[in-house]
Amino acid sequence: MAGGHAEARTIQVALKLGLFEALGKADHDAASLAAALRCEPRATMLLANALVALELLEKRAGRFCLSDASRRYLVEASSGYLGGMILFDGALWDVWGRLEESIRSGSPARLPDMFQNRREDTARFIGAMDSLVRARGDAEWTTAHLDLGFARTIVDLGGGPGTYLVEFLRRWPDARGSIWDLKATLEVARDILARHASDVLARIDLREVDYNLGELPGPVDVIFLSNIIHSENETTNVALISKCFRALSPGGLIILKDHIMNEALTEPAAGAVFALFMLLTTKGRDYSLGEVKAWLEAARFADIQLIALPSPPFTSSLVLGRRPR
Repeated sequence: MAGGHAEARTIQVALKLGLFEALGKADHDAASLAAALRCEPRATMLLANALVALELLEKRAGRFCLSDASRRYLVEASSGYLGGMILFDGALWDVWGRLEESIRSGSPARLPDMFQNRREDTARFIGAMDSLVRARGDAEWTTAHLDLGFARTIVDLGGGPGTYLVEFLRRWPDARGSIWDLKATLEVARDILARHASDVLARIDLREVDYNLGELPGPVDVIFLSNIIHSENETTNVALISKCFRALSPGGLIILKDHIMNEALTEPAAGAVFALFMLLTTKGRDYSLGEVKAWLEAARFADIQLIALPSPPFTSSLVLGRRPR
């Protein structure tokens, strides 16, 4: 585990250099691969050999080609492309290098701006969220295990690229959807939706909303929050869930999708480690079911239930609450 950074960095750099895209077009020996990447031949050979060892490439008679895994997850044209998330992780390499500083101070290693201050950062972040959900199948599984047939208005709050909302609208054609998010995020979301959601685009409204400022628009039937509460502290989350209650119609549903931890905050393991990333980049952490349930009850939600997503491949769960009629 202590040396896991080596494998991670190998994959990140190979993806950034365009190695998998080059091999997706044709097999190469080390020299021709280096030429395609505009890199030094000996170094390129060492990188490609390492990727063979990681089973992300195959090597036959001195020529490199994609493995089944890399063809599925690391070539951009694939529907299972995970590269957006990998490039996002790679861009945060230096941030992780400041973990000791954050542990000592308790403060983030970068400005907790939700990647809003530079277009490049916003596009990489939102693309990563879209890439991860598509590759892993979160949106399809979530849609298959919810009943939103009652809803006419579904809001994806802090919805980023709207990957979940698109699946909801495909499943429930009588509903309309809205992504409520910050301005820079919505600009990126427009591009992603135009590429991947032309079939439901006419039923999606993009609305600039900062949930930290004032009340939420309403009334709406469903408010879906994926990976939102882990970015905020306890005080903000208490206020946010109360705002969601007030924005919902009677009988409306709130859906929280996140790492939902055990009471000791140690399981799932992915959530416990991810909480360190939240320390580095936000004011939040991952929360237990008991904490989330207490916020929902304080806001007067009823019929609170947990739907655990299967692990693997997923690391998060759903918590639902109903506004009484």
